[in-house]
Amino acid sequence: MIPLMAALPMLFAFIIVLLDVLHLRGPAIKAAFLLGAVLPIPVAWLSRGSSEVVGGWAREAGIEVALTETNLPFIVGELVLFVFVSVYSQGYFNPRDKKTPKVFALLLLAHAGLLGAFIARDLFNFYVYMEIASVSAFALMAFSEEKGAKGAAFKYLILSLLASYLFVFSIGLVYMETGYLNADLISKAAAPSRELGAAIAIATASLILKAGIFPLHGWLPDAHSRAPTPVSALLSGAVVKAPAYGMILMFSALPAGEPLRFILLAVAVVSIFFGIAMALLQKDAKRLLAYHTVSQMGYVLLGIASLNFVGAAYYAMAHSIFKGGLFLAVGSISTRSRKLGEFGYRNAPVMAASILMLSLAIGGISPFIGAYAKSLISSELGGWWKLAVYLGTIGTLMSFTKLNYHLMRGVSPQLKGAWKLSSLGLALAALLSGLILGAGINPKDALGIAIAVGLFAALKASGLLERGHPAPPRDVGREVNLMAMTLVAAIVLLMLLG
Repeated sequence: MIPLMAALPMLFAFIIVLLDVLHLRGPAIKAAFLLGAVLPIPVAWLSRGSSEVVGGWAREAGIEVALTETNLPFIVGELVLFVFVSVYSQGYFNPRDKKTPKVFALLLLAHAGLLGAFIARDLFNFYVYMEIASVSAFALMAFSEEKGAKGAAFKYLILSLLASYLFVFSIGLVYMETGYLNADLISKAAAPSRELGAAIAIATASLILKAGIFPLHGWLPDAHSRAPTPVSALLSGAVVKAPAYGMILMFSALPAGEPLRFILLAVAVVSIFFGIAMALLQKDAKRLLAYHTVSQMGYVLLGIASLNFVGAAYYAMAHSIFKGGLFLAVGSISTRSRKLGEFGYRNAPVMAASILMLSLAIGGISPFIGAYAKSLISSELGGWWKLAVYLGTIGTLMSFTKLNYHLMRGVSPQLKGAWKLSSLGLALAALLSGLILGAGINPKDALGIAIAVGLFAALKASGLLERGHPAPPRDVGREVNLMAMTLVAAIVLLMLLG
């Protein structure tokens, strides 16, 4: 039954294409899209805690899929986000536009690819499904009419494909050394060797690029900020989680040395603070949110590098909910301008409540899901690493203080009901999931908020935040070359020091 989670969205993507060919657009296509979005939910509910080998083959030769404690949070986060993205998309894409059926079909293919990647227990099938999601994302970005979107999609395409080729090469090394592709079987057969060390280094660097983690993040700010709003939410909330789950598969199957994990912990911390610093300098609201994906994925990498896979999984789930909600909410009120100060939620109380709740969630304030996830990440860290999580929380709250400072001063155009429902739904999901998981109210959070507000006020008074971060002249070819060189350098460094 588990494979139906990926098969059903693919089936309804095909049905949408067929309906489009037959010119049966409108309600029929909308209904098929919603069915493809929600039908994997009961399958996940009925299959939780189980595993199976597709077709009844032996485990050594077959394709194993499972719902475990390390992939179930990824799946829940993706399902919750995609349901609200699908509702939002009903009011975002024009049903009379000939492109809309293609967009809905591609969204369902991305949905299928992500679910297929998350349920996979072998490296090759994980790769196949991750690529289905990635290719769908490239195409969805290219549908954007915004200036620079095509270049951002091309840059994302080339760099992601380069990382994919290298990842497949690393899988080949693993298979050559162990004779298996199944993660559990690899873990029993793997012994430390130069070849497996190279495989871990290549795979890790490739997946870090696809996850948009510093310093291999160069494609992400343009890709996430220039895509259509529901696509931005899906890219940031779910697509970058597939490579994170891939890292969990690799690190659970292969022997990762202490030096390599120390390097990754350091990279995670740098990514957290780099993303915060860049977000504070942005005047474009969607770019501010995009840089926070760079920062937030640093927390996920902290969990992976400390072998706290459950913590990383729950943080990925939390990020899917609150970052997807932020992109939908901010995108809804910034249809005329994305420049901070030129729009806001002063006349939109539902959006104001949604954005404020989601800002507290991403800041790790209890009782939202972000607080629970950060407590899990911190539980396996000590000393300076744990301090980095706390300081990152202050920095994140500073950045979202800036965002809300500008939003509360401006007004938004008329908003569609589907947009309000989706934004508020994800905000409530961030709250309710935190309460269900036991994130109680922590009085110390008030101190964190006060410190963040005070620091923001000091930075604003100093004028540093008004300088902004002007975008450099775009030369896509040069940027791709620089990122490719950085990827190669990262692989060499991990191989030498790991």
